Amino acid sequence: MAGLHAIRMKMLRTLGLGAFGYALIAIVSAPSAAAATLTLAEAINRALALAPTVAAAAANSDFSQARVREMYAPFLPSVSAGIEYYQAPGYAQVITNRGLSSMLLTADYTAFDFGRRLARLRAARYANEAAVLGVQAARAQIVFDTKTAYYGLLRAHRAAAELQASLDRLNRYVSIIENLQRTGRAIMNDVLKIRTARDSAELALAAAEGRQRRAAVMLGSLIGDFDRSDFEIANVPELSPEPTGRLESNPALRAATRAVAAAAEQVKAAEAARYPTFTLALTSGFLGVDPPSTINHNLGASYDGVVSVPVFQGGLISARVDEAKARQARAVAQRREAEYLLKSRLNDARFSYEQARKQLSILDRAQPTADGSFALAWTRFLGGGNVTLLEVLSDYQQAERLRLARFDQDYALEQAAAEMALLYGMEK
Repeated sequence: MAGLHAIRMKMLRTLGLGAFGYALIAIVSAPSAAAATLTLAEAINRALALAPTVAAAAANSDFSQARVREMYAPFLPSVSAGIEYYQAPGYAQVITNRGLSSMLLTADYTAFDFGRRLARLRAARYANEAAVLGVQAARAQIVFDTKTAYYGLLRAHRAAAELQASLDRLNRYVSIIENLQRTGRAIMNDVLKIRTARDSAELALAAAEGRQRRAAVMLGSLIGDFDRSDFEIANVPELSPEPTGRLESNPALRAATRAVAAAAEQVKAAEAARYPTFTLALTSGFLGVDPPSTINHNLGASYDGVVSVPVFQGGLISARVDEAKARQARAVAQRREAEYLLKSRLNDARFSYEQARKQLSILDRAQPTADGSFALAWTRFLGGGNVTLLEVLSDYQQAERLRLARFDQDYALEQAAAEMALLYGMEK
């Protein structure tokens, strides 16, 4: 008996450990509800990490930084080395001096050029600042697109949930009216009306579910999840306040301003080509006829100074100056156009935000009235009062439209706030 009891206890412990193991595996393998819920901040971070426009803007910024280093290089001496051995036995020795051998180290430096190098360097630096601002503009645009898609999906979620609740309520109302029809307190026309209202609600729910899937696909394309259309997103408890800022902080406008400054420096560089350039050259090494005698006896150095003045180049310099001035005029016009468009968009977004706020305030006041009107009409109808089911359904649909209108106005407000933040140059 003792042996049987021990075997039984051992089996129970084994089964208990096995059950615990299966439970632990199920807990670990089951996706966490919190982990499956997508927040707005997480969606923005994933979109920024994925967006090819941000990567392209970053590559453009890297290119402009390399351009700045290229324009800075002429301020430093250039050093080169060369070895040459030359023989021309087919020519007269009096001409060729029997040959040439050299091993030289040469340093060239442009001492003065009337500011041409400095103007090019400044233009490159302004272009680099514009490229950096281009990265900021690309990030801000991605943030705006992600916010718009996120709030669009949130609106679709809320609308689908409300329509599902409305369909459930109407199903209960259908049962009530059918019971009243069986007891003679309602006519068949009432049954048909409530069924029609229920069918319309079901059709509206199907359309809302389709919009919800499309909104999910749009958000998924921004964050790199193209195979899902069933995102669970976190609710946003409070509406966004009206953003404040200065339009001059907009990265696109700031980049346009840098482009104007860069174009002005390009004009200076083009005009400086008319003036003389003074260049120095220092050489050290071996120069002679035969390599042995050159290396053994003729060690030396030399220096050279050159002043070059353009006299006539067929109008090339004037043409380049005109091109630079045309680019400057184009940059100024583009900046003015960008400022005009940004101001127009900002005024429109501010108006949309104020309108959404105003309509939300009206909805806060109108929703209880509409709910109370329906509740009173429904109570009077059930109590045999002088009210028709058509009037009851009209009050119900009015209250339902107000609830759905609130989701639309919430989205309009958030979209307007996101656009204002974009125009003010806010990334988040």
